Amino acid sequence: MSLFDALRDDPESVVSIIEHTNVDPAATEAEIRTLCEEVLEYGFRSAVVVPYHVELAQGILGDRANVVAVIGFPYGIQNSTAKRAEADALLEHADELDMVMNRTAFANGDDESVVEDVRAVKDAIDDRTLKCIIESPTLSPEEIRHAATLVEEGGAEFVKTAVGYDGPTDPVEIEAIRGGLDSDTEIKASGGISSFEEVLEMVEAGATRIGASSGVEIYESTR
Repeated sequence: MSLFDALRDDPESVVSIIEHTNVDPAATEAEIRTLCEEVLEYGFRSAVVVPYHVELAQGILGDRANVVAVIGFPYGIQNSTAKRAEADALLEHADELDMVMNRTAFANGDDESVVEDVRAVKDAIDDRTLKCIIESPTLSPEEIRHAATLVEEGGAEFVKTAVGYDGPTDPVEIEAIRGGLDSDTEIKASGGISSFEEVLEMVEAGATRIGASSGVEIYESTR
């Protein structure tokens, strides 16, 4: 059974693919505690937080849910050495990392630097899952496919659509990402997803994970 069919048959199981997110740079410890408590209450797959809050989130969640840290956030303009150092510092408390592609290198046609940037972080985190954000709302379908191919070449397990600052993600972007990937690389859709129907659209297009600050609202919309 496909993920799409499984979700249609059991909408409440959507929690298993939602990465409940608060990457607001002004987020307080109290807000991150609430985020993590919601992860545990609803059974979301993980909590996604900025590096400052990773240790706090891990202390609350323990081994009951994953902690995902964002790095190179939000524009990906840091060099590979800086991103690798950031990743190294998070390994004690983070289960997965969501990095931002070097968007400046990509915009300048420097494919080698894009690939090496992803590879440097993947080498640093070894068997932990790496997702790479390409900021697909800012790209054409052709650029999306090309960015996805480069991210896959760098060794990331997932291509992620967006940080959520440059507009919502559209299912067409998911389809374009899939067009640039081999079958083993997965897709995380994020950016403006706030209902179960929107999740279904993303999954039908090819996404297998959903990043959302509206995890509770998505769950409630299944009932």
